[in-house]
Amino acid sequence: MPRVRRTAAVLAVVLAAAACTGGGDDDSPLPRSGPDGGPALLGAVDLDAAVDGDVRLLDLAPDPGGTPVALLVDDGTRGWLVEVGPGDDGPTATTLLEVPAVGDDAELSVLPDGSFLVAGTGPTTGYQLLTVPPDGPAKVTALGQRPDRATTALSPDGRTLYAALTLTAPGPAQLLAVDLAAGVVRTAAPVVPAGTVTALTSRPDGTLAALVETGEGRALLAGYDANLRPVGEPIDLAPDAPVGVPADLDVTADGTVVATAYVSAGRETGRLVTVVDGEVTGSVDLEGVGDSALDVLVSPDGGTALVPQADLLFPAELVVVDLTSGERAATVSLCGGAGVLGDVAAVGADGGLVVTGSCIDGDGPQATAFLVG
Repeated sequence: MPRVRRTAAVLAVVLAAAACTGGGDDDSPLPRSGPDGGPALLGAVDLDAAVDGDVRLLDLAPDPGGTPVALLVDDGTRGWLVEVGPGDDGPTATTLLEVPAVGDDAELSVLPDGSFLVAGTGPTTGYQLLTVPPDGPAKVTALGQRPDRATTALSPDGRTLYAALTLTAPGPAQLLAVDLAAGVVRTAAPVVPAGTVTALTSRPDGTLAALVETGEGRALLAGYDANLRPVGEPIDLAPDAPVGVPADLDVTADGTVVATAYVSAGRETGRLVTVVDGEVTGSVDLEGVGDSALDVLVSPDGGTALVPQADLLFPAELVVVDLTSGERAATVSLCGGAGVLGDVAAVGADGGLVVTGSCIDGDGPQATAFLVG
């Protein structure tokens, strides 16, 4: 993606269990801050209604102006790109275009020229890149693989797509660098250390940071140069935990990495880890995250991290963590009770945040985008 961070949309079925009612229907002013002076929920929008269907949200990516675009699919042959942003009476969802059906591993990037790039495994094809320019015909680039799992990252200049593909055993997971203009794989290399890459992002200097889940159940942070060669030693994000399942990471402008991982067998406990210059400098445990993708977004100043938290016995909320003290700086309730939460993304420079997910109530499944500001 064209910003530093790449969200790993690991909850492809994030909306299958629950629903949430929308906000912004009354005429009263929306609150601009919560009771603790921090951010507040400004409203919610039903993404199902935006496309008049029952959909699942696979990914969320910013366009060149910073407005989030959601990749939605149904259970058949259809997909949509929907822009989510603030409106006069709360959040709005505007359908941009319809795309062919894609697999549950599909991820979305928006290129600097406004082209949409959907990477994923097609129903009848292998792993491929679908590029839809602002004007002109769509282009499909087939990569000749059918991975069990995949995650991607766009280079800072938008010219190269990096993909980490977990292949059927006994083959090792592969890193690919795809030249988007030429439509060819420029470089390929095995994932080192061996394991499944759960999240991948480009650093400001053009190198890569990856979260790797090893066969021994460890969550590692690994680095690669632009030619996919390993850089530095892998870092265990939770060496004291019985298990480590890496979830997501964000990279700040100065290269600091903030990552999340599940650190209990039932995934009800998570951990937020800060890594500076190859050393772990902070670690915060998060309780009640079993129904969260543990997506993470770091503030532009690098001082706070925002993580959606959800679990059956815990409220669904967006938590703001002070990375210096490790304390909660603010909490934003997204549902009246429990819920299932996925991605978090900024809306431009100062337009707030969008969190995706679904609240647990009796209205039936609804793909929902929450606006926080």
